[in-house]
Amino acid sequence: MHQVKYGGELLSRLMDHLRSQLPGCEGVGLSVWPDGTPLRAVGVAVDLDQAQLDSGEGPLVDASRDERQTSGRIGGLAVVAVPGSWGDSGPVVLTVYLSHPPGIEDLKAIEEVEPLVATAAAVVEFCAGEVLRADQMVRMVQHRRYIEQAKGLVMAARSCAPGEAFEVLVRASQQTNVKLRDIATALVLTVGKTLEDGAEEIVEPPAAAGEAARGLWDSLHV
Repeated sequence: MHQVKYGGELLSRLMDHLRSQLPGCEGVGLSVWPDGTPLRAVGVAVDLDQAQLDSGEGPLVDASRDERQTSGRIGGLAVVAVPGSWGDSGPVVLTVYLSHPPGIEDLKAIEEVEPLVATAAAVVEFCAGEVLRADQMVRMVQHRRYIEQAKGLVMAARSCAPGEAFEVLVRASQQTNVKLRDIATALVLTVGKTLEDGAEEIVEPPAAAGEAARGLWDSLHV
């Protein structure tokens, strides 16, 4: 597996931190799409990420294609594949391999670290003159901000913790087949009627995202 050298230590430390926060975590990997370039992997992710890239199937590939959090089993382990929005060409996907089915606390820990890993990967690739442009990095940060705002709306509506709010958004994304970043942006638009500063850089989400966001918002107030 090819792994970037520039900034590799930073990525490895972040991945090791995630492993330390997740009991039963057997490996963590990171890849950039649409070409499926592996950036870094530790533990079993070295082999299991590559196996999915070679075969063209598995949770990692599904998450990169649909840009939605995906889970499954690979090599006798549970795997959670989380795509991070960082441009129009494709996502960066974080894969986490667990010895047990992922629970709320696992998803919460992954959610907290994924933005750091994705941002570190973006900086590494940008500084290396590969994959990213400055405008892509700006869009990545903006998408992340709208996801956080959408989480806040769900938390307020359901009086729940951040991890549970994120899971609500993920389920809505999976059930409606709408990208997480689109449903989050649409939810912010549905409730607030406008986006914050820099919104001109964000492409308005598709109509399906608006319908999904309205349905989600209505369901939170039943």
